[in-house]
Amino acid sequence: MKKSLIALIFLILALFAVPVFADDFQVGMDAANRGDFARAFEVWEPLAKRGNALAQFNLGLMYDKGEGVKRNYKMAVKWYKLAARQGISSAQFNLGWLYSKGKGVRQSFKRTVMWYIRAAKQGNPAAQFNLGLMYDMGEGVTPDYKRAIKWYRLAAKQNNAQAQFNLGQLYESGERVTQDFKKVVKWYKRAAENGNELAQLKLGTLFEKGKGVAKNFKKAAKWYKLAARQGNETAQFNLGYMYSRGIGVKRNYNEAVKWYQLSAGQGNVIAQFNLGVFYIEGRGVRQSYSKAASWFRLAAKRGDAEAQFRLGMMYEDGDGVEKDPEKAVRLYRFAADQGHAMAQGNLGWMYVNGNGVEEDLDEAAKWYRRSEQSSKTKHNRNGEPLSSLR
Repeated sequence: MKKSLIALIFLILALFAVPVFADDFQVGMDAANRGDFARAFEVWEPLAKRGNALAQFNLGLMYDKGEGVKRNYKMAVKWYKLAARQGISSAQFNLGWLYSKGKGVRQSFKRTVMWYIRAAKQGNPAAQFNLGLMYDMGEGVTPDYKRAIKWYRLAAKQNNAQAQFNLGQLYESGERVTQDFKKVVKWYKRAAENGNELAQLKLGTLFEKGKGVAKNFKKAAKWYKLAARQGNETAQFNLGYMYSRGIGVKRNYNEAVKWYQLSAGQGNVIAQFNLGVFYIEGRGVRQSYSKAASWFRLAAKRGDAEAQFRLGMMYEDGDGVEKDPEKAVRLYRFAADQGHAMAQGNLGWMYVNGNGVEEDLDEAAKWYRRSEQSSKTKHNRNGEPLSSLR
């Protein structure tokens, strides 16, 4: 089964997010709120031993997190079980999570499902989401997409952003349910409005491509910006490209550089290449061949043929780097082996002139032929790539 969904099974640590029923419990709550977990534990332990379910849950949580006591998953399980059997849904959920990870207990997906179902039936959205995920991925249960969608929907209706996002992905892929872009947009939008960065990216892409919605570059830029501000590398790249071209936003090279740098810093190869071009042309930055070479070098190391070709030319001519024909030949060869026509032509030229290599007219002829063949079937990028938007 193709695992395209984001498999985030997370532990809710909503410490002390429970109602107050007794003065003694409140004393522990006040201590916890001021960061005195040792005092909170001292107050809650006798309450828990007398059967107070909320105190039991919080003791479990303290052992789970190691706050006020040394972390001890077995003790966390002990107190969670006591609270869970009294119907505390957060304890049921956390107990299910510990069983799924084998922390403090022997791993058991059967018991994970049992405790998640108990919490989910009480309306716990995290348990509903995780049940949906387990049925979706076939983790510990037989895959059952109808049940997955059922639990996702219940969680999604409670504004669980990850469940909303996963529903959007299911309807977009069309692999397990009928593809429906109206539902794709509906669920991505809800998840995006709840701050899910991947949904924001997806929604931007839908507006950019006009899938399920009327094509609208301005709205695409809006959603990309929200995702980019959360650190999404692809959204940062797309936003940089839109600013560089004036698509959906007013053209602004300074903004383009800003977003490209953020994306490039996360390893986006095309953003690294584009920054190299910007430094050569002085777009949004002060022209600098040495900085251009630095960005090309990063992209070249990641196997980008165009960056390898550009950096090869810089080493051949000594632009921004110390002239080094041998490095130029090596870079040209890397790009040429990927079918880069201009790199193949330049490599032929280097063999003709014995520049960085031994003169070899047969090798030169070979690379010239390959260059001619590649030119007929491929187009190399010229400057900033036109196909940057993903």
